[in-house]
Amino acid sequence: MSYTNEDIRKASELFFYLLSKRIVPANDVLASQYYENNEISEIIKNMAEEGGLRVLATRQNLHLVAKGESSIFATTYSHMKERYTRLQRKRHFYLANIIICIYLAEIDRDNRFSFRIEDAGISYFKLEEIITNTLEAWKKRNEQEEGFSRDFAIALDEIYHLWMVEMSHSKESKDGVGFSTASNTRLGFINEALKPLEQENLIINLTRESRIIPKEELYERLEHLYHGGDRYEEIIELIKYERRDNEDAKTS
Repeated sequence: MSYTNEDIRKASELFFYLLSKRIVPANDVLASQYYENNEISEIIKNMAEEGGLRVLATRQNLHLVAKGESSIFATTYSHMKERYTRLQRKRHFYLANIIICIYLAEIDRDNRFSFRIEDAGISYFKLEEIITNTLEAWKKRNEQEEGFSRDFAIALDEIYHLWMVEMSHSKESKDGVGFSTASNTRLGFINEALKPLEQENLIINLTRESRIIPKEELYERLEHLYHGGDRYEEIIELIKYERRDNEDAKTS
């Protein structure tokens, strides 16, 4: 395929626009060129590939995401620590990742089109309960199954102690609306852990209503990026397994 200078100019303009926005509506004037012009879409794919990036084109949006490995745009623990100061040590980083996975497992439903996105909102208090139940169940399995923590590559003892012992139950905010976001409280840390999703414009984080609403863009990421990923599927199945086990125990 041959490209004109004009193709390269337009593709470069859209690529750096995407790089700054990360998600652009498909009907955006610049984004529409990706869908309508094969030359431009090919140039952008090649630019993304060279940078360790991937372009996801859905009906509604154009996403630009970093590949998990060998990408200059991938976020290391050091970079995360610079952006999110409450991730003081690696165990905070591990716990934040587990919290994101538990949140995704909770919203990742097969029948999502049967309800309004707004109705899929999860309260902070419910998410805190699910996190606690999941870590309790994993702790129990780790005591019963030799190698559980190692086999699933989860620093369980570290994140369990951090969540269950070092973090306190949350308090009301000073003005009585919502909750305190102090870093040593569980709800405060959930708020910190989910900031990458909020800043990627994938969720609506309503702290004053103590509620987190997934956006359509997050479901697009789940469908086109996370589903089929070995690590994602492994951890999500592990979380859902414990949830099903708890539900069976309650009904038996």
